[in-house]
Amino acid sequence: MIIEFSVQNFRSIKDMQTLSMVAAPLKSKNPQLDKGNVIQVSDKLSLLKSAAIYGANGSGKSNLISGLSAMINVIEYSMKNDTALNKLYQPFILDSESSSHPTYFQLQFIANGKKYRYGFEFNDKKIISEWLFGQADKNEVYYFVREHNKIKISRNQFREGLKLEDKTAPENLFLNVAAAFNGNISRLIREYIFTIGIYIRVHEDFEKMTLDLINNGRKNEIIKLLNIADFGIEGIRKEKSDNALGYDILLERKIPIFHKHLQGTKEMSLFLNESIGTQKFFNITGAIIWALERGTPFIMDEFEANLHPTLAKKIVEMFHSPKLNKKGAQLIFATHDTNLLDANLLRRDQIFFTEKNKKNETELYSLYDFKGVRNDASYEKDYIKGKYGAIPFVGDFETLFEEAV
Repeated sequence: MIIEFSVQNFRSIKDMQTLSMVAAPLKSKNPQLDKGNVIQVSDKLSLLKSAAIYGANGSGKSNLISGLSAMINVIEYSMKNDTALNKLYQPFILDSESSSHPTYFQLQFIANGKKYRYGFEFNDKKIISEWLFGQADKNEVYYFVREHNKIKISRNQFREGLKLEDKTAPENLFLNVAAAFNGNISRLIREYIFTIGIYIRVHEDFEKMTLDLINNGRKNEIIKLLNIADFGIEGIRKEKSDNALGYDILLERKIPIFHKHLQGTKEMSLFLNESIGTQKFFNITGAIIWALERGTPFIMDEFEANLHPTLAKKIVEMFHSPKLNKKGAQLIFATHDTNLLDANLLRRDQIFFTEKNKKNETELYSLYDFKGVRNDASYEKDYIKGKYGAIPFVGDFETLFEEAV
């Protein structure tokens, strides 16, 4: 489970911005949200099951999600390619100072029931700093701390890292080196973070998860979920094709009774005959099922694109459901769908906004940060009115063809 993610000096994000999944001490209009929308980790820690990120186009919503994806890519590719940092380093470039400073990533999470905090700073040539902290009894202690090539290791907490300092190249992460030598903790950290990476994609990339479920004898679950969503699918079949993918997915639909000259069902090509909305929901069904079953974060940009508002809302409700979400899966999504700004769906601390300040820097803040917002307020109406910011300042389109004076 993700506790929080912090990023600094990445694309439009200059100063440190943190997406916190820690539930705030609040009482919602609907008491069920305070029970169903949070994960009770301990007496002192509750985490949110979902977080919605709103903002104008170009405000930095996608950059926040891309930052987490970039962090995962640095971990993966810095070990494989000594030029990876040069490609992955994308600092804020609107001032000369930031464009030469390192990018900062940090992720706090729970894996195997234990809290960890891992992060690093890097530029286009090397790792500047790196750190791993973990839970020991009730306190947080350091496992290792790195400044350039100097690495301080805790003998009590991270013995697997001892004598590996000299094997760490400037452009590689020490976590990778320890994992390469079969370190149990470092491998656990990497595997958990890479699992998050699997669930940060555009909807076309999720298709493989759905097909994997189908190939592993779980076709009926996919069909059931499609039909709960009112798609009317009787069967699914994959076959070879001459298209660019080399295969097609055929959805078997029941023929309406008023087509008397036809009988039974008709197979329709997912790619040729079905709408983009049907394609998207088909693609993400596998990811939804896997995430709920495994308790994995599911992170998605442009969540509402091509989905009916009612269906988008139902997906959010699936992650809030104590019956469906028994292992603490989290849904984090960027969206423009104001129908989800509903006090009966989301708590105030689950609603985030991105907005660019006068210096064109992305700032992230929560609805919970606003004082005086009533629990029975209409979040959707107030947001559209601009009460919370994070909306575009649209000019007069009628002036488009007027000549400049």
